[in-house]
Amino acid sequence: MHGREKNGEVDQFGVSGYVFKDVFLIFDRKTESLWYPLDEGRWTAISGPRRGETIPFLAELPVVTLGEWRKSHPNTIVLLGSKSRIEKAEGK
Repeated sequence: MHGREKNGEVDQFGVSGYVFKDVFLIFDRKTESLWYPLDEGRWTAISGPRRGETIPFLAELPVVTLGEWRKSHPNTIVLLGSKSRIEKAEGK
């Protein structure tokens, strides 16, 4: 996961349709700069007005078990299956 905010502005991205090093390039909607998303833990603009800029990946969130999660967040509702199965389980 990467950050979308840089210099106080939130970037919006899309898939460009171009491929570089067997990976789809991303473009930012404001400047249409092309970004390579797998550059050693960051996105790097490889063309356009933002060429050379980077956006780092965010730190990875820790993986926890459901039991650990429920201890920290006891009001969590876990949804499994279809809406009708959930309603049936809740007696609705």
